Amino acid sequence: MKAILTSIRPRHSCNILNLIKLWEIRKKFPKDYVGWVYIYCTKSNKDFAINYGDRVCLTPTDDLSLLKEGITTLLNGKVVARFWCDKVEEFWNLDNIMLAETCLTKEELGDYLGFNKGYAIHITKLEIFDKPKKLGEFHWYRKQWVDCGMDCPPYVDEVKHYLTRAPQSWCYIEV
Repeated sequence: MKAILTSIRPRHSCNILNLIKLWEIRKKFPKDYVGWVYIYCTKSNKDFAINYGDRVCLTPTDDLSLLKEGITTLLNGKVVARFWCDKVEEFWNLDNIMLAETCLTKEELGDYLGFNKGYAIHITKLEIFDKPKKLGEFHWYRKQWVDCGMDCPPYVDEVKHYLTRAPQSWCYIEV
């Protein structure tokens, strides 16, 4: 089954995992997509996301006290959850209610999109993984020509490729 893996900064990952953020904004996204979207919490030099108990929070990098206590899980650089995308809305301007549900200010949205249209991905049915997954657990297929070296004609075969790095924005994966 085809799904999407998207890279999301720790601040926004925490807002999604804490059920505060209900819309994810992208410059490009398939507007007719309906299905699972996996969240990759990006690595960051400025902040990181931690999970303790049933709460996820964003912590400044100099506060490692919870990590040292061993009661937390560092989420940066891992696939932490998935959500069901039931609709994608193409927009030029967001109303104030929808803007509040993106956890962005008008200035942040303007800096990100400029004068271009955007895509708002609706977040429903959030499933947080008990144990965050590594990128190497996900793969995608690419069709490629295979030549057996004999007299037979070359043929197209799907080759499985495991992810070794996070997508810049999003990519299709097989689950």
